[in-house]
Amino acid sequence: MVSSEPKGPANVAKVVKPLKANRPPGKFVNGQKFKPGGAGGERKFDKSGGAPGKKFEKPGAGGAKKFDKSGPGGFKKFDKSGSADGKKFGGNKFADSNKFRGKPQTQAQAPAEGEKQDWNKFKQEKKELKLKRKSSKDTYEITKEAKQIYEKLRCRRTENKDKLVQEIYKVLNVGDTISKVVKAHDTARMLQCMLKYASPTLRTEISEQLLPFTVVMCQSKYAQFCVQRMLKYGAPATKSKLVDSLYGHIVRLAGHNIASGLLDTMYQGATPQQRIYMRQEFYGDLYRKAKDSNVKSLSDTYKEAANMKASILGSVKANLDHVANKQLVDSSLVHSVMLEYLRACNEDEEKLEETVTAFAALMPHMLSTKEGSEASVICFYRSTPKNRRAIIKNIKEHLLKIATHEHGHVFLISLLNALDDTKATKKAIYDYLHGDLKTLVSNPYGRRVIQWLVAPGDTVCFHPDFIRVVDEGLAFGKKEKELRRKEILEQIEAPIAQAIVEDAAFWLSNSNIGLVTADILNHIHGESYEKAAKALAQVVAQPEWRISVDAVDPLSQNKKKPHNDVEAIIAEATKKRRKLLNAESSSDDEDPDSEEDGEKQKEGDDDDAEPKLKKAKKEPKKTAAKEEAPVAPQVSGIEDAGMHIVLKKIIKNDGQRDATPFCQQLLQSFSTDVLTVWLGVNRACFVLVKLVEDCPALLDDCKKTITEKSISQALVNQKTPGAKMLATKLNIGK
Repeated sequence: MVSSEPKGPANVAKVVKPLKANRPPGKFVNGQKFKPGGAGGERKFDKSGGAPGKKFEKPGAGGAKKFDKSGPGGFKKFDKSGSADGKKFGGNKFADSNKFRGKPQTQAQAPAEGEKQDWNKFKQEKKELKLKRKSSKDTYEITKEAKQIYEKLRCRRTENKDKLVQEIYKVLNVGDTISKVVKAHDTARMLQCMLKYASPTLRTEISEQLLPFTVVMCQSKYAQFCVQRMLKYGAPATKSKLVDSLYGHIVRLAGHNIASGLLDTMYQGATPQQRIYMRQEFYGDLYRKAKDSNVKSLSDTYKEAANMKASILGSVKANLDHVANKQLVDSSLVHSVMLEYLRACNEDEEKLEETVTAFAALMPHMLSTKEGSEASVICFYRSTPKNRRAIIKNIKEHLLKIATHEHGHVFLISLLNALDDTKATKKAIYDYLHGDLKTLVSNPYGRRVIQWLVAPGDTVCFHPDFIRVVDEGLAFGKKEKELRRKEILEQIEAPIAQAIVEDAAFWLSNSNIGLVTADILNHIHGESYEKAAKALAQVVAQPEWRISVDAVDPLSQNKKKPHNDVEAIIAEATKKRRKLLNAESSSDDEDPDSEEDGEKQKEGDDDDAEPKLKKAKKEPKKTAAKEEAPVAPQVSGIEDAGMHIVLKKIIKNDGQRDATPFCQQLLQSFSTDVLTVWLGVNRACFVLVKLVEDCPALLDDCKKTITEKSISQALVNQKTPGAKMLATKLNIGK
């Protein structure tokens, strides 16, 4: 069909651009074809077959029709509401079946344009929607009834709580209701309270119903606390069944963010045989489904079949890598498996290198147990220089915690003993610890680190077995042992001596710290020794020199060991709580019934009930607890038995030197009052006897000092054994 409109440049704007066809002109597709237009190259879409054609042109005076979605005989209008036959186009295909029943479809009505929002009505509608959503659950009515009883149970003043627990259990013990509500945030708290206050028989019955769901509960955000209550208040048989219920899922739980902590707690409380079974699951899928009582460690798995060693070690490595990727290596179970794996791969350098590389960044988390510390030491020994630098870099910010930890300090001492680059050792380790020397010396494990720095391998400070274990790392170094230790001491003796000079009284503040001070004085030399000895002598010669008694409270040794009777623990805690409440009610002016009124509110009003909790009362309790905390008693330094040993040790070491600055400074610093007091104390007299015996050159100085002070008669009048011996040594009174 040819257009009848006039041609020419005036009508160029009205010409529609031709459509590009995928087929050449003349080829028909479904009865349609493109026909060439007029001389201007204009083309029109034509539908053959008798029906009148439709032009896709802009509306104009020529009569071209505009594309109309609702035109007669044209295209159907896109309508979500559907056509006359009732079918929807693009609607909800699950509307009829209601397969997924979620929140109610009813929504709060939005205000019309220009109208003000009625917030009270809006909140009421939201509240109704929330209630409707809750009521759609099949456990709603049961939990609602149980919560009403729970509000009485959770009140601190309620008595006979075991009977209330029995009532709640009767309500919940319908079908599998307990297993359904254990993962909800509100009902999980109710079950925790039930496990705490239930009678032993009922607690066992509740635990038996929850045991089949232990694996799911360990991974739940709220149900995990029910497992914790079962571990805390459950009977030994219940705890054993809890561990048994995890078999087959140990590796998966070890790599779970929530369950890993519970798994570690269960592993620590499990029997030796249960621990073996839990470790076996890391050995491969074979032991995940069936346990072997003859397999005690990883080496037993391939003892009779050496060809299985590679595959078993591969499975262990894959499981350890899975846990390492989740950064959940702070677990006794993982540490034990890791140690067994490193010992088994002792000859395979490639696998060791891969494992060390994966765990280098996680090394600080491996030092919380004895097995983890041993595994970390092996990793450090067998690692390349690059990995060693990475390990040192990762532990820098945790050095103080590691040095004061029961097992971490062993790793730090092993590291100090194995590094060849002594300058890097001082820069990377000691310089970070120097600012916390007082904290280190005050800690029993931190003291060992300082002692190893100044007196490495000294049998006076360390057990021979400990020295033998630490010296195993010398095989992985190139520098000689004595040269390495000498270089380290030369670099750190000046800073330590300066720290003693700055606060000499602290370094003689108790007998434990004094022993470390004596070891330091015994090993430092030259000017550093003289400065430190002079500062310490001035402290000892002070008239008011007093020290604190050792941190170990002698009364604590007479206390009975804590018992494991759960019911007695609960009863004792309840009794203490009642005493505190009675004391508060007598001292507070507030209404004591206000809390009971707040506890009668429903679950839906929890947000309003929280402000009524009287948390402000806890502040005076904490203050009272701090005031009642026992203060370490102060005693005269020269009368303390431990400090007496410290002074004799310092004098003995001082006598072996050419110069005797400590003894000389001590005699020069004595005043008449101090010397008079010393001569009246038996231990002080023995210290002076030790000074005269070990330093014969000071005999005349000591006699001259006592004679010049005109206190020789006071020495003669003393009846103590120390005074008599001192008078004999000085030839006074004869």
